[in-house]
Amino acid sequence: MATKRSASHKVTKHHTLDTPDQQLSEQQRTAVDLIVGGCNLQDTAGRVHVTRETVSHWVHHNANFRAALNQRRGELWADLVDSLRALAPKAVRVLADALEGEESVSAAIHVLKVLGFPGTAMAPTGVTDARIAAAQLEEAEDTAQHASEEVATAAKRRAHFRAMDNIQYNREWP
Repeated sequence: MATKRSASHKVTKHHTLDTPDQQLSEQQRTAVDLIVGGCNLQDTAGRVHVTRETVSHWVHHNANFRAALNQRRGELWADLVDSLRALAPKAVRVLADALEGEESVSAAIHVLKVLGFPGTAMAPTGVTDARIAAAQLEEAEDTAQHASEEVATAAKRRAHFRAMDNIQYNREWP
C-alpha cells in the first residue's frame, strides 16, 4: 500500500522510498561511510550531529539508506578482494618456493583460501536497490505482525480452553 506524498517522494507503510532522482543527505552519505568504516551507530550519530535513534532509523527503516549502505559495503568488499588478488601471484611464488624448501607456506595458504582457491570467496550480500529494500522491510514487518497476531490468538484459545475446563469442573462438583 503506497501513498503519494509528492511527485518524487513515496511512503510505503513506514519506509521512506525516494525515487532515483533524490539522493541521500550529506549527513546520510557521511553516516554510510562511517558505518562501513567500522563506526558503531552511537559514534556515527555523534560525528554527523544527529541522535543514535536517527541513525538507527536510517539503518533499519530507510530503504535508500539501506541500499546505499549495502552498495558501499559491496564496493569495499570488491576493493578488498582486488587487493587480495594482487597478492595472489606472490602467494603462489611463496608456495612454489616452499615446495623447494623455503618457509612462509602458512601465509601463502591463507591468502589463497581467502581468495577462494579452490571454491568461491564469501562476499557481502545485501540489496542495493531502494525499492527492493523497502519491499524487504515491509515483508519483515508483515511477518512480525502475523507472528504477534498468532501469539494473541493462541493466548485467547488457551484462555477459552481454561474457561471451558472450569465450567466442566464446576458441573462435576456440586
